[in-house]
Amino acid sequence: MILSEKDGVCILEGMISVSAAVKYKSRKVHLCYIDAEKVKKRDRKVLGFLKLLEQENIPTELCERAVIDAFLEKHEDAGTSHGGIAAVCGERIFTPLSELLSKTAENGGFVAVLDGVEDPFNFGYSVRNLYAAGACGIIVPQRNWMSAAGVCARSSAGATEMCHIATMPEMKDAKDHADFMKMLKKAGFFTVCAAKTAECTELFDFEPCFPAVLFVGGEKRGISPDFVANCDDIVSIPYFSDAKFSLPTASTCAIIGFEFGKRLSKDKKV
Repeated sequence: MILSEKDGVCILEGMISVSAAVKYKSRKVHLCYIDAEKVKKRDRKVLGFLKLLEQENIPTELCERAVIDAFLEKHEDAGTSHGGIAAVCGERIFTPLSELLSKTAENGGFVAVLDGVEDPFNFGYSVRNLYAAGACGIIVPQRNWMSAAGVCARSSAGATEMCHIATMPEMKDAKDHADFMKMLKKAGFFTVCAAKTAECTELFDFEPCFPAVLFVGGEKRGISPDFVANCDDIVSIPYFSDAKFSLPTASTCAIIGFEFGKRLSKDKKV
């Protein structure tokens, strides 16, 4: 059985990425190719993976590794680190924004908005860091990097398939941005933008309120000025050198995300 991208939307490669899609039901997995040699060698991880596929009734084909290599060569989004496992998958199933916000509010946690991230690897690294830091989910523009799901899944170690991802309403002008911020505040969220401005508070002096929405921008364009103009607070990462450059988006997500996670952890222990 040979499927093309007409039957699905993306190719995921590697056990971590495919397992995440199956376990977290982030998308339909149409077919999974597995290197037959790994099964013959009774590799424990592969046997466990096979059991998972069987439990979820996902079609599986055992084949030579060369067949998988040839299959992936036909797809621009695919890499070479499949480790003998690749899958043809359907569209990403996004979480409704209202549902993500409701669950986050119930937990008193935080979600992150990734605004203007222009590279799928950077997007994947950012989601990986935010997920590890305990973010309840990610909010992305309608035009986002989930169309390059294979790259995102690889760079995020499967986190883009594990976490809840919602899309924001389409933003056409300043009013749309302001309305979005008003909606978040009305839902009880404290809105924070990561940026260096004259009015910003340094991260380690910052006291976030939860539930919160953290806005992080891409390295070239940064966060939309309309989001910054309408947020509750602005936070910056202090430098301990004379560096003038901005940090990569993924690094910003890690530093601020883990600081938020630490504050949440302390609150829960009190």
